[in-house]
Amino acid sequence: MHTEQQRFLQAIRDSEVIHAPFPHASIDGGLSGAFLQTLYAHLPAPQEFNDEGYGLKTFQIWDESEELLNWRPAERHFWQDCNAALFSEEVAEAIHTLFRPAMENLYRDLFSSPESQLAKVELQPWSTSGALNIRAPGNCLPTHMDWPNRLYSLILYLDPDQHFQEDWGTRLFHGPKICGPQGVEVMAKRARDHVRDCTAEASTLVPFKPGRVTIFMNTPWSYHGANVAANAAGSRWCLVKGINMTLAATEQLFGLPPELR
Repeated sequence: MHTEQQRFLQAIRDSEVIHAPFPHASIDGGLSGAFLQTLYAHLPAPQEFNDEGYGLKTFQIWDESEELLNWRPAERHFWQDCNAALFSEEVAEAIHTLFRPAMENLYRDLFSSPESQLAKVELQPWSTSGALNIRAPGNCLPTHMDWPNRLYSLILYLDPDQHFQEDWGTRLFHGPKICGPQGVEVMAKRARDHVRDCTAEASTLVPFKPGRVTIFMNTPWSYHGANVAANAAGSRWCLVKGINMTLAATEQLFGLPPELR
């Protein structure tokens, strides 16, 4: 696992930030093909996932999740090792460093004293987030935003069934700017007027590719979504992790939305 961590860490350090429609990076080769096959061998069976409805099944893999703690010991230990190694605080800091210039530009846009506000940013441990997701054919991840408490979102595309299609990737949209306590995922899904212009034609697609890691910085205008065509031969698998600010830091900087109080 240490070798894979160092490979992943170096891939992040060597990557470049793409600034449109909002800061993001797409990393290929960050994990070896052999490791991906090992990962596939330790995935839960689809029937072990929780059905969230809307064509989505999810299996929480953060350290203290009920799903993980009640799982078979060998698989549980594998994912605990993944959380400890691949998603270490060193990796989180490398992501934070990669996006630091973009974060500074964002805070200059939002605050008259950006340096003092940036100093208030405090990160939650990675071990408090993470899930494996399966999305069935004919279903979509609704266009939404994860602002303000989620600083960065990481998506690892998986293809254990070898049925992937490129358009399963994440669609990024530069949408209406939302600041303040209302700018959270639930609000964006609820207020359709904010996302009505986020069409497939207006989006930037990060194509689905097995083993590809997509990381993006969340901003007051960053929206994302995904779609699996009804005629797709298989389901879309991915691992999602978030680097979040603590609720205390979020409240101090932007105020807490009702959903997070």
